Amino acid sequence: MIKLLTEMLSIPSPTFHEQELTAFIKNFAQDNFPNPEIREFKDCLIIELGKENTHLPHITMVGHSDVVPQWFKPHIEGDKLYGAGGSDMLAAEAAFFRITADNHEEILKRSRISIVIYSREEGTKMEDNGLYDLIGEYPDFFKSIDLAIVGEPTDNTIQIGCCGSLHARVVSTGMACHSARPWNGENAFYKALPFISAMAELEPVKHEVFGCDFFDVFSITEESCTPGRTSIPGRWEANVNFRYAPVRTPQEAEQYVLDFVNNLKVDGLEVSIKDNSPSGTVHETELFAKACELLNFPVQAKQAWTDVAQLSAMGVPCFNFGPGLTSQAHKDNEYCLISLIEEYGKSLKNLLVNI
Repeated sequence: MIKLLTEMLSIPSPTFHEQELTAFIKNFAQDNFPNPEIREFKDCLIIELGKENTHLPHITMVGHSDVVPQWFKPHIEGDKLYGAGGSDMLAAEAAFFRITADNHEEILKRSRISIVIYSREEGTKMEDNGLYDLIGEYPDFFKSIDLAIVGEPTDNTIQIGCCGSLHARVVSTGMACHSARPWNGENAFYKALPFISAMAELEPVKHEVFGCDFFDVFSITEESCTPGRTSIPGRWEANVNFRYAPVRTPQEAEQYVLDFVNNLKVDGLEVSIKDNSPSGTVHETELFAKACELLNFPVQAKQAWTDVAQLSAMGVPCFNFGPGLTSQAHKDNEYCLISLIEEYGKSLKNLLVNI
């Protein structure tokens, strides 16, 4: 696994530039899997094994090929393997391929196996997301999945569901003027202060879902004023991000944000929804429960958004499970732990040969 992962980390794969890594993965599957059926669409791959065994459960492993940090040459220091995207989330994908390649005879006695590798996950709109493209192109394939494992970094815990992520634009409008004579205008930033104060006083709201604690959190993440050192700003704008537990529909989340801002009745303040990625629920099945039992790792809430949301919207039982370190995701000097990857590989093999 470590050799394969190092080879994958040696290939730069920033968002929208995943083609070389996709080609490497496709070649690996062709060289190491028995008669794989491979579908390729917009730099994304669906690789199927044992498709003809329709009486067996269909298990799919899912991962994105793009990474956030700028590429640097991978290297090992002690237990740490440094490389852009190692934790998020190429370590899981290396395990997907190595474990399947080395144990396919045993695995295919128990289940049909698919591996989905998709591009354009990091920082993109839903419409640009590679998994979104694949679901739109091959909906019947995704509806056939009995269990999906999404290899997002979870520190080798099982993280179920995910929070929704809504972004809204809040604008305060004043009147620009010269800073030497502020009485000739209205400071848009000052007008927004009641809203800023109300946001600062918000506390996380806990919801227990499937025995795990999810939290609604609502934050200002970006803000800007009309530029000018000697000008009173006539406009102040902020991005607010609402991460909501899988107890709200997207429509309910939007209404919560609109009501929160509008009920403050701040003069000159307007709010509009920019985008909204739904939360991911949990579809509990016997296979889902057996997989969690075989893995025997702690089960937690996914206090973030992942593509579990897209899969669960298709009715797919799924969870996040990866050896990557959540604390290392998107860091410039990103690393993963070799010991965690090896532990992950053993657990993944145990799951696939015994499910």
